[in-house]
Amino acid sequence: MDFKIVYNEFLESVEKRIKEYIFEKEPKNLYEPISYIMSSGGKRIRPILTMIACGVVSEKPYMALNAGVALEILHNFTLVHDDIMDDSPMRRNRQTVHVKWSPAIAILTGDAMIGLAYRLLPSDVHHKRTEIILQTFTNEIIEVCEGQVLDMDFNSRKEVSLDEYYKMIDKKTAKLLEACVVIGANLGNASTFEVIALRKIAHNVGIAFQIQDDLLDLTADVQKLGKRIGGDIIEGKKTYFVIKAKELATEPDDIALLSKFYDENGLDESYVPKMVSLFEKLNLFNIANNEINNFFDNAYSQFEYLKVNQYTEMLLWLLNSIQNRKF
Repeated sequence: MDFKIVYNEFLESVEKRIKEYIFEKEPKNLYEPISYIMSSGGKRIRPILTMIACGVVSEKPYMALNAGVALEILHNFTLVHDDIMDDSPMRRNRQTVHVKWSPAIAILTGDAMIGLAYRLLPSDVHHKRTEIILQTFTNEIIEVCEGQVLDMDFNSRKEVSLDEYYKMIDKKTAKLLEACVVIGANLGNASTFEVIALRKIAHNVGIAFQIQDDLLDLTADVQKLGKRIGGDIIEGKKTYFVIKAKELATEPDDIALLSKFYDENGLDESYVPKMVSLFEKLNLFNIANNEINNFFDNAYSQFEYLKVNQYTEMLLWLLNSIQNRKF
């Protein structure tokens, strides 16, 4: 199996389903922003992960297409509202919804997206595990809101521990990937052991994914990343790098720079190169890469609990692709 071809086939199916479900509906002031955010690109990892998880346990990935699209809509809902809270002007090289339209329209856009996502999930008539699927989806909405609040709380705090950071990214990033595989696996009537293994894989990949995001914010090509480099520093985000730097810095000038970052809840763009130099001096890029690889190793260790088929192999391929992503 050429996994890239299969991925693109899944991707085409996801895009087609999104388009027929959302585009060209009324009222335009609601559905145009939804269509806009849902057509802004991205790798669609979440719906495809949902389909692959279903394929791993059933070899019928397309049973999870609608649920995968629901999870992609949920993911994009979080982006719309996050951009309002972060006052972000750009995402994926385009104006954010609240800038292109208004904050009020962006709030309504996100609210409507939750309802649209729920409509795509199965009912009792369609699947015997509907209850656990709906419960997983609902729990994810709560988890991601809790994660966002923790992220916002960090902005006003002078001390944030690495354990607190991990708790935040678990809720804000990892739990959504867990929901993808749990819902996909249950649609495929997975065993308890298969669900547990897939959940652990998604959890570890989700944590690694967020540390990668923190890394790419400092190192990626701006055109590929779709937003300004060093945005987390400018916005005052307590990322893996800032927290580890505060833990490891010993020289007065370095401590003063970090204190300025914390005191001012971010730094002017002109300070980004100085912060990057500090991270390099503290060897944080290598430390972060080692941490990322450790989480991926934990994910790979769970494959022994899954049956071997083409979709299990595709899941392994996908994890390798994520581990080596550049944007």
